[in-house]
Amino acid sequence: MGNTFLNLPLLIIFHFSLSTFSMKLTTILTDQSALLALKDHVIHDAENILATNWTVSTPVCNWFGVGCGSKHQRVTALDLTGLGLVGTLPPHIGNLSFLSFLYLTNNSFHGGLPVQLSNLQRLKYLSFGNNSFSGEIPSWLGSLTELRSLLLYRNNFKGVIPFSLGYLPKLEMLSLYENQISGSIPSSILNISSLQGIYLRNNFLSGSIPSVPRDLLSLEVIDFTFNNLTGYIPEDMFDHLPNLKELALSYNLLSSRIPASLFKCKELQILSLSFNQLEGCLPVEIGNLSMLQIFYIGRNHFEGEIPKEIGNITLLNVFHCEHNNFTGSIPPQVFNISALTIISLTSNFLSGQLPSDMGFWLPNLQGLYLDINQFVGPFPMSISNASKLILLDMSSNYFSGPVPVTLGNLRNLKFLNMELNNLTSLGMDFLSSLTNCKDLEILTFDNNPLISGELPSVVGNLSSSLQMFYGSACDIWGSIPSEISNLSRLINIQIGGNKFTGRIPTTIGGLKELQSDTTVVMPSK
Repeated sequence: MGNTFLNLPLLIIFHFSLSTFSMKLTTILTDQSALLALKDHVIHDAENILATNWTVSTPVCNWFGVGCGSKHQRVTALDLTGLGLVGTLPPHIGNLSFLSFLYLTNNSFHGGLPVQLSNLQRLKYLSFGNNSFSGEIPSWLGSLTELRSLLLYRNNFKGVIPFSLGYLPKLEMLSLYENQISGSIPSSILNISSLQGIYLRNNFLSGSIPSVPRDLLSLEVIDFTFNNLTGYIPEDMFDHLPNLKELALSYNLLSSRIPASLFKCKELQILSLSFNQLEGCLPVEIGNLSMLQIFYIGRNHFEGEIPKEIGNITLLNVFHCEHNNFTGSIPPQVFNISALTIISLTSNFLSGQLPSDMGFWLPNLQGLYLDINQFVGPFPMSISNASKLILLDMSSNYFSGPVPVTLGNLRNLKFLNMELNNLTSLGMDFLSSLTNCKDLEILTFDNNPLISGELPSVVGNLSSSLQMFYGSACDIWGSIPSEISNLSRLINIQIGGNKFTGRIPTTIGGLKELQSDTTVVMPSK
């Protein structure tokens, strides 16, 4: 009797130890069973990772892509990113009850998301991006209240964005771009105080942009590009977004003007509003956006003059205002922004002369598009100082005076369009300069009736990369030099409407024979 009582504590300890061991063993086996079920649902394993590594002879926590917690030795992380896996998700995944990180990005999983995933109440990061999942985005995702990141981009999800996603109090990143989601943007989404980025581009969303009812101090990125959003941008929206860094609303159907509150966003770096129906003038307050680097407002109905305060944005890298109704001259301050790589003002009603020193302060400029406007005066010689220029389009204006013979200083030039102006060039001397542009692919100077002279033999020394040579309707005479045949990659040449004499070379670049329906056919001598 005494021995029995004496051993009772040992029996109790043994009992609880056995129970703990049994529970621990059971939970490890539960995780193992869930992962083996996933393995069974993978019908193609491009690198044979699961086939060779996920075996019962190896501890689960040593399996590839599996991470376990040190305290409970339960599976807390599963990362199978980029393995080329093809398959579906089994409901057993919902048994990984300690899972915090689930990454299946860049594979080919398909089918719907099993409702059993709602059991993963510890889940913080869910990334299923770049797969082939389909069906609707489940409303039960709103029950995963620990979720910080929900990434479902580049899949085939349809239906609407569940209102319940607004119930995720710790959500920081919501990425649903490049799906087939329709309906409106739930107002609940823009009520999550922890939200840092919301990416909904390339879907079929409609309706208006919801208002922002509270200060969202963490929100830095809003990307609703390529949808069917309509209506106005909420007037007070940006009063609540003091730290916004990127606003991308291009390719929608938004109307009215830019809210004045936008210019309070002193941290804004990217502003993309192109391809909408926005109107009105650019206010001088745009100069307050001193951190702005990318500015896209093309293909809208903006009007009035471009404010000189743009010059205050010294970090500006890309300036796209094409296809609007801007008038007046370009403020010279624009050409003093040394960070600029692209200036695009195509198809407006801009006028006046360009500053004679416009090229001196643009050391990083790669693209300058001033075509289809009403500029007058000389072609500025200083543009040749923008030594990194690759694309230069000055066409469809009223420029006059000589074509600068210094254009050859633009050694990186690939595209040069000067057509439809009143430029002059006696003796076609600018062509000699352009032989220094060894990467030139497209050269267009047609419909400049004051460019006159013979086509020089040096034309054969133009870039071996030249594919298009347009010089129609200039006052060019004489014979076509045989050296033009040196342009081995030339696929399109248009030099009709001139006063050529003699015969046409029968082999020019990629043109084995000049066809009768080209614009090159001219009378022989």
